[in-house]
Amino acid sequence: MSKIPYKQFLAKVEEIAAEEPGYQRGHYGQDHLCDCIGLIIGAIRRAGGEWRGTHGSNYAARAEVDKLQPITGTSDLKPGEMVFKAYEPGQGGYKLQGKYEKGGEYYNGDLRDYYHVGVVMSVYPLRIRHMTTPRPKTDTSIGKWSYHGWLKKISESVEEGKPLGKVIISGGNPDKPINIRSSASIKGVDLDDIPQGAEAELIEGGGYWNRIRWNGITGYVKSEFVHPAEAAAAAGETVTVNRTELEKAYDILGGLLGLRG
Repeated sequence: MSKIPYKQFLAKVEEIAAEEPGYQRGHYGQDHLCDCIGLIIGAIRRAGGEWRGTHGSNYAARAEVDKLQPITGTSDLKPGEMVFKAYEPGQGGYKLQGKYEKGGEYYNGDLRDYYHVGVVMSVYPLRIRHMTTPRPKTDTSIGKWSYHGWLKKISESVEEGKPLGKVIISGGNPDKPINIRSSASIKGVDLDDIPQGAEAELIEGGGYWNRIRWNGITGYVKSEFVHPAEAAAAAGETVTVNRTELEKAYDILGGLLGLRG
C-alpha cells in the first residue's frame, strides 16, 4: 500500500482526540479507549492503513520510524512526525523489555526505553498531540520530548508524489543565489545554491519556511524567496534561463525555419 499523506493522518489523529477517549493500554480509539501508540495506530487504520507489528512505542521507534534523530530544537520538527520521550539505561524509570535488549527479537543496538510517543501537529506554533491520562493532551513546548522521526507509513508530502504547484525562487540580492537547506532553520545544512529566477516545485508552504523540490533536491527555502510561477510571470519578473538549453532551443527553431544547417 502507498503511504498516507501526512495531512490525512493528522486529521485522523485529531478525530480520535476529539472523541476524548479514556486512557487504557492496548487500545487505539476503537472503543473510546486509547493509549499513546494507540493514537497513532488508530489514526493510521482510520486513514486506510495497517499496523501489523507490536502495539508499543518501543517497537514503533525501532521498527516503524525511518532515521530516528535527537531533537535539538523546535526547528528540527515537521508536522506529521513522531516524537518520543526516552529513558537512558540506568536512568530512573527505565524498564526496557527483554525483546528490545541484546538477543531479543527487536534488538538493534539501541538500548533506550522509548516510553511515550506523540505526533507533531504544527511547528509554529508548536503543538504536539499525545494520549496520556486521563484524556488526550496537547503540548506547546518540547519539554521532555527528545527524539523525532517519520513513520515509514506516512508521506511527508501533502499528497504522495504530487507537488502543490510551480514556484519561482528569487529575492534579496539579485546577484546572490538562494540557499536550499536540509531543515527549516538557518542551521540546516546548505544542500545547494539555487540561481535567481529558477523554477521549482512547492511541496509544502504556508509557514516561515517552504519545502520545495529543485534540480532533484528536496529541502527548505525561506518563504520570502518563494513566489507562485503565474504571479512572477504576471509581474514581469526576470527568470534565469540555462544558456545551453536556450541554444538548443534556438537550434531547433532555426532548423524549422530554415535559418540554420
